[in-house]
Amino acid sequence: AGLGDRIIVHHGEFFTLPSIKQKGLLICNPPYGERLSEKQLVKYLYRAFGSRLRSSFSGWKIALFTSNPDLADMVGMRWRDSIRLYNGPLSCRLFVGDNSMVPRDTFHWSIAPIGAIVEGIDFANRLRKNLKQMLAWARKNQVECFRIYNRDLPEYNVSIDLYGKWVHVKEYAPPKTVDVATAARRFKEVLKILRSILSVGRDRIFIKTRKRQKRKSQYEKNKDGQGTLFEVHEGNCAFLVNFTDYLDTGLFLDHRNTRALIGRLAKGARFLNLYGHTGSATVCAALGGARSTTTVDFSKTYLQWARMNYCLNGMFVENHSLIQMDCLDWLAKDRGTYDLIFVDPPTFSNTRSKARVFNIQKEHVSLLTLAMQRLSRSGLLLFSTNFRSFRLDSELLELFDCRNMSNKTLPTDFKRNSRVHQCWQIRHCQEPNR
Repeated sequence: AGLGDRIIVHHGEFFTLPSIKQKGLLICNPPYGERLSEKQLVKYLYRAFGSRLRSSFSGWKIALFTSNPDLADMVGMRWRDSIRLYNGPLSCRLFVGDNSMVPRDTFHWSIAPIGAIVEGIDFANRLRKNLKQMLAWARKNQVECFRIYNRDLPEYNVSIDLYGKWVHVKEYAPPKTVDVATAARRFKEVLKILRSILSVGRDRIFIKTRKRQKRKSQYEKNKDGQGTLFEVHEGNCAFLVNFTDYLDTGLFLDHRNTRALIGRLAKGARFLNLYGHTGSATVCAALGGARSTTTVDFSKTYLQWARMNYCLNGMFVENHSLIQMDCLDWLAKDRGTYDLIFVDPPTFSNTRSKARVFNIQKEHVSLLTLAMQRLSRSGLLLFSTNFRSFRLDSELLELFDCRNMSNKTLPTDFKRNSRVHQCWQIRHCQEPNR
């Protein structure tokens, strides 16, 4: 047709769409999510489309073809026209509009004066001191989710994290030397001071009580959870977090540096994420240019959460392998080869469907030996554990090149708690030149 020099075809996932300075017309026919199981995922893909329009296609004319008007609303545009069309027998609409959306504004916290605080003045002073340091650091480094208080004062046994414009407070069980009434009074002081200094309403503060877990999974669901997911950002990635349903939120803040490292190392690599949780490390690897990704986790819930995170970042779920299986069992069967492996297992875990109780100290040798069998000769395995008393077995030191890199992966906001995790880089020992 003589259009070879005018029509250029690229194959890639949505997040690879390049920014184009000159203005034009962008037409999109994304998946419709006709099946109920797909609808939950597809809405996040449409949200990713809107984010991309905001950041890279301001002033363009946009046309969106879909069978579901509700999904068109997820883009966040004001459509000026909607034209009924058909895709075969399926009734659809072509939404048309001018993209006047501006890039997303980053939320910034401010510190209010302490005022006439009578009770909890020590906590108030410490919180203000921490906020002055951490808010300046976060703004300079464009960090949106970070810790501002980490059980600094023994009398106020809580940790406080900021996730975008939301506050997540963990109350830890008081020691036996502190009576329940005193602990409850101090916790009320914490919440009152938080609301005052951060000028934040109750609807943006989420509270979680953390108790020592015995013979249960670290990730057991809270029966009173609400199931609401909130979108937060880290670097060029977006993640969904849940403040109510689980002990964790779905995004481990102490692994911020680790995820960034994975993103930098992933270009062209075959990436394997063991105990993949909500897939946050896989998102970083994919957006960092990984050739392929494989994520393994025993939890159906977390794998579905990972799929939603993929869609939220413009990744096509079909292009990324997600496997629901016990990681030790899977490693015993898998025959693939990977260039970059991330292993971040729970300290302990058991499930109703498996009689075996997983204990990282007891099983890390077999786990890492199996994982290293899947690592390419020049590849890198990153192993992390939150078990405070963990000791790497000397057998692994003899078999592989193991180096503790915890000082590099520990973020600034967790420096007070240097034992929050241990992280090791493990490689195959290189044979000496003959």
